[in-house]
Amino acid sequence: MFKKTLLPLLLFFSTIAAAQQIYIVPQVGLNVNTYNFDETSSNISDQRFSPGVSAGVGFNIALNEMRTFIIQPEINYSLRNNRTDNIATASGQQNAETITLNQRNTMHYIEIPLLARLDFGIDTRYYINIGPSFSYALSGREKLESNVSAIESYNRKADFDNRFNRTDWSAVIGGGIEFPFNDGFLVVDARFAWGFKTLYKSREVQGISEDGNPTTLTVAPEGKNRIFTLSIGYGLPLN
Repeated sequence: MFKKTLLPLLLFFSTIAAAQQIYIVPQVGLNVNTYNFDETSSNISDQRFSPGVSAGVGFNIALNEMRTFIIQPEINYSLRNNRTDNIATASGQQNAETITLNQRNTMHYIEIPLLARLDFGIDTRYYINIGPSFSYALSGREKLESNVSAIESYNRKADFDNRFNRTDWSAVIGGGIEFPFNDGFLVVDARFAWGFKTLYKSREVQGISEDGNPTTLTVAPEGKNRIFTLSIGYGLPLN
């Protein structure tokens, strides 16, 4: 465990030691989160956009004097909202009832991306970036509205023990533009993240069939996070 922790720390501090310029970059923005649903699911899902917010800080570490190649680790807070209308069917039933369910999830994440950035230009600079990101859900709420009495509507805390995955890995790609301002710079950044883990551990709830017997209903297709974020920030020199 010690060796696994020590290696990333050594790499980080060796990068800092080799850095030509370092900026701290507070940033704030808006995001739109959707789910990439499993096309093999028997459910039909229609998503409605519901924007969220993001805020955090990055460390802009230039590895050469011209700042053409940059490593940028970040730590960000992300509020992700999603609204989905599901047409669900009862599993294990020959004449399964079609049920329309409106779901709304609100999740609070800490995101830790590590981005490699390639810059172009002298004063006004353009860049592209790419890298992995780790996300950890601090808390959340899920709301379900049903059109039938067989499924009870609810508004409750997200259950990360049994229903939702708390962590996610994603691949991030994006770009932006940087303007010199006083001793630092203003930056406008746009990025897209592809999540690799499914949102749900379990997609089923217990309901009541037409004959009054308990039945299992699938209420959400398997989905992976897809997140677009647009943010602005200000870079302050540290060295």
